[in-house]
Amino acid sequence: MRIIITGGGTGGHIYPGISLARQFQKENQGNEIFFVGTETGMEADIIPREGFNFFSLKVKGFKREICFENISAFFLFLGSIFSSVKLIKKIKPDLVIGTGGYVSGSISLVSAMLGVPTFIHEQNALPGITNKALSFFSKIVFASFPESEKYFWKKTNIMCLGNPVRENIWHGNREKLTDLGKISIDKKTILVFGGSKGANAINQAFIDCLNLIDKVLFAKWQILLISGKEDYENMQLKINNSKYHDYVYIVPYLYNIEDGYNLADLVICRSGATTVAELTACGLPSILIPYPYATGNHQMHNAQYLEKQQAATIIPQQELSAKRLASELMKFLANDDFLNTMSQYSKKIGNRTAANDIVKAIYASLKKER
Repeated sequence: MRIIITGGGTGGHIYPGISLARQFQKENQGNEIFFVGTETGMEADIIPREGFNFFSLKVKGFKREICFENISAFFLFLGSIFSSVKLIKKIKPDLVIGTGGYVSGSISLVSAMLGVPTFIHEQNALPGITNKALSFFSKIVFASFPESEKYFWKKTNIMCLGNPVRENIWHGNREKLTDLGKISIDKKTILVFGGSKGANAINQAFIDCLNLIDKVLFAKWQILLISGKEDYENMQLKINNSKYHDYVYIVPYLYNIEDGYNLADLVICRSGATTVAELTACGLPSILIPYPYATGNHQMHNAQYLEKQQAATIIPQQELSAKRLASELMKFLANDDFLNTMSQYSKKIGNRTAANDIVKAIYASLKKER
């Protein structure tokens, strides 16, 4: 089969598409995968490195306000419709999968109008407006969270099968981290990160909260802080002046995050869709600090699902302080049962078979039409 996967803008839209592509190749090595994204998005760099064919469209998102930028966005959208028609006729796909982001709108809409079986996948608990609109034209809407269904405009074609996660995520090797220096593979570990570029608010609150925690209580633990490149020197300087300098290891970036997950017993991080899918796939408890400026505050919706399932604790960024973070952290440091119970709940809702389940559902849908 010839398959188009379209989506981009953030890793949260790109990596689920890559997971689905790998699963289609597992099913049949003869399946040809084509990705469509923007020429300026992360996908333009990531997809070719993953070894897939990549085509780009000139398109940008609409602002949620009346402004002149929306006029140019509208004309770019019209142009992308014509480009999508040409691309569909050139590739002649057997199916199209949209994984979100405004770039997926044109290709998914055109493919559906031309009679190509079209599917979409929504990673977040709160669907984006592109996927809400595309739900009218899709054979199946694949959701990652059960409560997403109430937000879609068409509700009769929704299947909640989870968010595809790369298999290597739960096959990390903590021993590789000993190359970094003083990290122990035997101590309990808190993994702290704010995303690919870090998060200064999380870094600062965490380093400051350490001085509020009794050193005896902390004796069994160590910290791996992924600071982001811009914050690295500042965080390193602050920790050098802390009483916990022997317990904290700071790196600007960790390319193999799966090794960090394999070492971690507790994670403090944002709550993007891919991140929460990875945490639960690894059965890791977490303190989640949702990014407050995400569209529609969707990271808060993601975090709230985990908290309802007792797999995470939420600290809204507007409530984030050294005192609040230290208070939440001490619940884990002082109570192994609390940590282990939350880990079990996280593992319970984790889904390692999402990519396989989605691909199977697509095959079944195509077979039904024949």
